[in-house]
Amino acid sequence: MTEFAGRISRYRPERAGVCSATRPATRTPDGIPYWAPLDLNPYLYFDARVNVSTEGGEVDLWYAQWYGGTAPPNGLLDYLDQGTAEWKPIHSTDGYIQFDNVDTRLEYDPPVSQAGVLICATDNGIFAYEVDADSVDEITALGWEKGYFQTLKLYAMTLLPATVSDLQIAGVIQYFEEELGATRNPTGSLSKYWRGRTDLVTPKFDALDFRGGTSFSYCWLGCTSLENFPGTLDLSSGTNFQACWYGCSSLENFPGTLDLSSGTNFDSCWCVCSSLENFPGTLDLSSGTNFSYCWLGCSSLEEFPSELDLSSGTNFQACWYGCSSLEDFPANFFDYWSPGTPASSCFVNAWDTCASLTATSVEKILNSIATSGVDAPASGPDITIDYDDGTGPPDITSAVATLKACSPAWTITLNGVLQ
Repeated sequence: MTEFAGRISRYRPERAGVCSATRPATRTPDGIPYWAPLDLNPYLYFDARVNVSTEGGEVDLWYAQWYGGTAPPNGLLDYLDQGTAEWKPIHSTDGYIQFDNVDTRLEYDPPVSQAGVLICATDNGIFAYEVDADSVDEITALGWEKGYFQTLKLYAMTLLPATVSDLQIAGVIQYFEEELGATRNPTGSLSKYWRGRTDLVTPKFDALDFRGGTSFSYCWLGCTSLENFPGTLDLSSGTNFQACWYGCSSLENFPGTLDLSSGTNFDSCWCVCSSLENFPGTLDLSSGTNFSYCWLGCSSLEEFPSELDLSSGTNFQACWYGCSSLEDFPANFFDYWSPGTPASSCFVNAWDTCASLTATSVEKILNSIATSGVDAPASGPDITIDYDDGTGPPDITSAVATLKACSPAWTITLNGVLQ
């Protein structure tokens, strides 16, 4: 018996009920190579057809693919268990483990502290990510469990060396789809899928099609280690991006090639992306209506792109709040603003604590809102702006007169002073 098998036996000497299967050989369908994880010297590899106890019932143990044999050179000796009855997921003899959206999870023994490329094969997407060495102690079907559970079937999970190529990652994804029956491309709501996952560094989504996704709310919220996001995704069916990248504080650039053209709700979308230095003007946000808190706390952002079309926006409450490095706001930005009926408090706190904003930018903002001719909302008609008063007093006499003549009238507060 190997050291690994002996170690497991000491913890769990009873092995009755552990199901097994023979690993399919690597094939090349239609001339396109694909890879079995074991061919890539994995750190971890769990296959729901193999080494699950109890077969067809509640899962209290799940051993790695090499249980009872010889582990690959990189193979870690971790296994998965669950001793709390109400937290146990259910194994299916069809080759997957069913997790719920309440509390089911499995625990690593011991916790994993290994960077690499993690691939999780589910019935609503086969997802790959570069992950860092943050200790991971529990999993659901999507990997590290952070308390946001999803009703998903998990077919397999593998942690590969960071040196694997994108082609090999695509090959493993194809292997999980064709050999294990997992579903490659996600559809419907992906709300909260990776919320709070501080181990994620870079998504590896090139082999996936995201066009079936409809809601991405809270999807990557709190992914504080996320450094890069792929610009090749087609999110064109997504309508809800509320808090999607909220708190991705390591993200310095955002791709301008994403298709967000159907998005309507961008509430808190890039909130507290505090390392974001530039924001792309090429994103199509023209269907967006709710931009409240959208760029709040983007404290490294020095200017805002004039090319963005936010003309359908009804709510900009606290939109640029806390953008403390923002100096330049573009002219004519709201000239063609046509919200229908603006939301209550639509500009309240919009530019509060923007201590670097110039007096010229204040002029641009108020002149442009005045040019739009839009009346204030009946409730919360204030436009609030903080700016660097060392750049001189802004020339806003004409704009303020125009805005006060609207019905209902706008009120304007600069650096806490009502104009």
